[in-house]
Amino acid sequence: LQVQRGSQARVAELCALRGLFSAPLGLSSLRAAHVKALSRVLFLTPRLPVPLLRHRLRSHVLEIRQLDRALARLGPSELSDEELRAACYLRGLNSTHLSAGECRAWLERWLGLSCRLQ
Repeated sequence: LQVQRGSQARVAELCALRGLFSAPLGLSSLRAAHVKALSRVLFLTPRLPVPLLRHRLRSHVLEIRQLDRALARLGPSELSDEELRAACYLRGLNSTHLSAGECRAWLERWLGLSCRLQ
């Protein structure tokens, strides 16, 4: 309910909901329309056969997770404003109307969640 009102969930709250996104909402269980929509959100072409889209999504997610771990070690504060915006964009955030501080705060929350997931 809080998210529907525009507030952002804390990392601990998101981690508590992790189990809800396993079997019924896992990538291998999503319908074709959802796989295509997710591909568009992550800037991947949705015009491929669904099995190939699933493979590309898995590869993309794995790459982001590896980048997240490296970025967590480096620290988002070490990124230039351009690098910061590129990191947000890669993770699906349109940062055109956000300040560098807002982007940095969002990326820090993202990393806090990403690095806690298995």
